[in-house]
Parts: sequence; C-alpha cells; structure tokens
Amino acid sequence: MRNKILDFLRVHPVILNIFWKIAHVFFLVVGLFVPIREKTVLITSFAGRKFDDSPKAIYEEMLRRHEFDDWDIIWAFVEPGRFDIPKGRKIRIDTWPFFMALLYSRLWVSNSGMNRNIEIHRKGTIKVETWHGTPIKKIGEDQHSGVLGNYRKHGPVDTETIRCAQSTFDRRIFAKVFHADKRSFLMSDLPRNDGLLKYKKSDIANIKKRLRIDAKKQVLLYMPTYREYLVNEKRQTYIAPPMDIEKWEKELGERFVLLFRAHYAVNAALGIQNSQFIKNVSNYPFVNDLYAVSDILISDYSSAYIDFAILDKPMLCFAYDEQEYAAKRGLYLDIHKELPCAIDQNEDSLIKRIQGLDEAKARAAVKRFHEKYAPYAGNASKAVVDEMVKRLAANAVKGIKREVSH
Repeated sequence: MRNKILDFLRVHPVILNIFWKIAHVFFLVVGLFVPIREKTVLITSFAGRKFDDSPKAIYEEMLRRHEFDDWDIIWAFVEPGRFDIPKGRKIRIDTWPFFMALLYSRLWVSNSGMNRNIEIHRKGTIKVETWHGTPIKKIGEDQHSGVLGNYRKHGPVDTETIRCAQSTFDRRIFAKVFHADKRSFLMSDLPRNDGLLKYKKSDIANIKKRLRIDAKKQVLLYMPTYREYLVNEKRQTYIAPPMDIEKWEKELGERFVLLFRAHYAVNAALGIQNSQFIKNVSNYPFVNDLYAVSDILISDYSSAYIDFAILDKPMLCFAYDEQEYAAKRGLYLDIHKELPCAIDQNEDSLIKRIQGLDEAKARAAVKRFHEKYAPYAGNASKAVVDEMVKRLAANAVKGIKREVSH
C-alpha cells in the first residue's frame, strides 16, 4: 500500500504539494503538545530502506561514546523485521510513531532527508544530514526531471543542520540545493567511508568466500546509477543497460568475476541469474565490502566514483546513454574532463578497455582524482559525533540560562 501511494504521488505533483502543505500545518499544531525528549535520537538510511551508509557509521560511533550510553536510539525502517540492530529500537517509517518521533527526538540523523518533505522544524532539534555521495548528476531543484523527494527552498538560509562534504565541489552544490550556509558543512568526507581504509587481507578473503568469488580471479564491480524516467508498466524504476552477459562471460570469464549492484531506488534490474561469472549483489547489505573486494569499478554518473577513488583502484565509465541522461537529468561534472578514465559508450569498447587496462597508469589517474574530490577521507564519523556533542552541550547551557532567568 505504501509503495502504491508513493507511486501515485510521484506522478501527481499537484496533489503531492497539497498533501505536504496540509501535513505541515497538522504537525505544526500537534508539535505544540509534544515536548522534545532530551536523550532521544531518530536515525534513517535511504528513507528507511537500509541499515547502512553514513547513518550506520555515525550510530556505531555513538555506541562507542559514553555520552550516549543512556540514550533512546530509534531506527526507522520501511521493513523493520529485515534488520537487526545491536542497540536501540525499531519503528516503521511513515507511520504515526515515526512522525511522533520526528517531533520529540532531540537528534535526527539521515542521509537522504528526514522529514519526508513535510518541513517539520522544531527549535532545539539538532539535525545531521550527511547525504549519500558527491553529486555527479544533478539533484533537487537543479535536476531536469522532477521526482518525489525533491528539496525545496523555504525561508532563511539553513545555518543549523550539520552537513558533510567530501570537497569544495560538493559543498558548493549542496549549499545551493539545500539552501544552506557553507560554514555549516564539515569538510570531513562521509562517515560511511571511514571503514574503506580499514580492510585487511583476511577481511577481503572472508568477503570473497561469502560471495563465492574465485579467489584467483579479479573482480569487476558494475554500479550504474538509476534513471528515474525509466518506469515500467508496474510503475517500477528499472535499469536495462545494453549488455550481452554471455558475451561478457566469453570475453572476460577466464580472468574476471562481475558483480552487479543496482542503485537503491531501482525496483527491477536485468533479471540476473547468479553464476560463477556474474553475481547480483544489489541486496548485499554493505557496499564498502564490495568496494574492498573489487579490483575495478564500472559506473556512469554515480557518486560511487568519489568513494571508490579513496582506494586508488582503477575505474571505468560505461556511459551508453550519456546524451539522453544529460538531457533528462543533467550533470554537474564534465565526465570527459574530470573522470580519471576514458568514456565508453558501448559494451565492445568497454570490454576491450578492461582487457587492455594499464593498471599502474589507471591507479595514478585515480589517485589524482581522489586528491581533488575526496581529500579528507578517514575520520568523518568522529568529526560528526564531536559536532553533535558540542551542539548538545550548547543546548544544555542555553537551557540552564533560561531556567536561571526565570
């Protein structure tokens, strides 16, 4: 039912805007009767679809900090039963308990927006919005095609939300799209990427064993982004790259294993049948594991390039629909000038490039890209939680001053 409602609203923007306005007024009134609970945090990842990414990294850092020992930690999921969390409690997103938690939680932690575009604002709520990667493709009001969940500019510039940036490139974009003050950004990279630098050889061996990857073969990771304008008769977002998997296996199967990971917003992808050569890892819970075991990343217009570059491993670009994508969605990054690789627009060219890759040259190019677009990687979780603790202490001082003045 939830998905049907979202699908309906996605294609009826007028009704969606009316819904937002009514919901905003409703929760504004309800909020008058709901006090903020001092030691409560609400966390979501990818709008409740995942227990992963930067919110999980921040959560794990909070569990290591004594300041949060007695906190009520709430995770909101689309399907709470799918996830086990070490500490805290789970609720279903987009339900009455969720919206109440939005009102009473002192802290919000999210990577793709928390308030469901209802524009819930409460004085004293500390918001952490890490987002989920440096935008290569256009987002929010900048993108050419409208999608559910676009951010809209309201009121004064946001100086309060704690945000993360990987470089000055994404900070500039986020400041514009989210109507945020550049000074409110932590130049810290993303918390989810801290772990990329901590994998050991034994960890990689265990992940390969778990995924049944032949340890003697190199690993290709194909991570295309989604095309929100590709919707099938069931109103599902799908991806259908022009790939002949049998050809890929014939040309590359002796040396390589191919991992395919669809974007989290894609509902239908290729209909892949797992084999010794190709494995659909779209539902594998931790993308960092996939980065760690992969020797080469193949993508198109995805922020995966920025994250994977931290490992200084080769990357390739399969931009088979570049003109269509640029026209329908739009790009911030000139991929021909900035990506540390050539752009392949058909599978034959890409397969030949994989076969003849100069690994040393490719790694050197990626390292330069890494230094430009992800120079701060390694300690973001601590930086974010330190800022959270600082803001909480400042709130406590303000509360004491108010009590004394009364």
